[in-house]
Amino acid sequence: MAFTGPIRRPEYTGERRCWPCTVVNVVLLLVITAAIAVLSVPVALVVAIGGAALVYLRGYVVPGTPEFAPKLVARLGLSSLFEYAHDEGEERRSDELSAETRGEDVLFTLFERGVIREDADGALFLSDAFWSAWEAEIATLRDRDDDGVAAAVAAAAPFEAAGGTRFDGITVEGNGQSIWLSRAHAIADAAAVRTLADFDVPESARAPATTALRMFLEVCPRCGGPTAETTTASDCCGSGTVGSFDTPENEVLACTDCGEILYVYDEADERK
Repeated sequence: MAFTGPIRRPEYTGERRCWPCTVVNVVLLLVITAAIAVLSVPVALVVAIGGAALVYLRGYVVPGTPEFAPKLVARLGLSSLFEYAHDEGEERRSDELSAETRGEDVLFTLFERGVIREDADGALFLSDAFWSAWEAEIATLRDRDDDGVAAAVAAAAPFEAAGGTRFDGITVEGNGQSIWLSRAHAIADAAAVRTLADFDVPESARAPATTALRMFLEVCPRCGGPTAETTTASDCCGSGTVGSFDTPENEVLACTDCGEILYVYDEADERK
């Protein structure tokens, strides 16, 4: 269990298995295995077994699959062949820089360091000082190419990591994990970690805070456009789509210019 723990992705397996991800990866695995078998059957067998194990444990082998596989299936007109399990609280567009969930501890730390404030009605909002500093970091990273953003995200990860680019996004590899982030999420999260460090937030709380902080974004990390709360349909993996799948609508924070989904609201979230 300890060995497979870092590899497992329960949000894409079990009852929530992303079947488009599984099918696409199995097809790719078969093609790759067949090609390798021409040169070496034993090596092909190892690749097939290893790949099948990853698909079983993670739901996919190729990083970024939850982003592109459902869209590929939709474009091929095969969406009706798949049934999707939904848990609106867990749906997301891309991975998270940290899977740790220590909400109350992190929230207390953010209050203590002046990152978050509370108004008379109990609504949470970012302090002006933090938002100004975070926005400046976002603007700096926005001007970088994908390789530059990947390097920034790798430096911000809560473990020794190597950054890369794949499928129109950023990958982070390390500590037995493979994380894929959309460019917008990568910029926001890396900038948040940097800014949290400037506010003396302990390193252990920086990465776990990044996903929740995205709900307070006033500008799009990707294009700089304004943001607004809206609704969108989500596929089995949380990728924002409209009309591709017969799914419930989710409340999201999205860019009004480019349509990038920055945050998917949970019923328990306090709106800014």
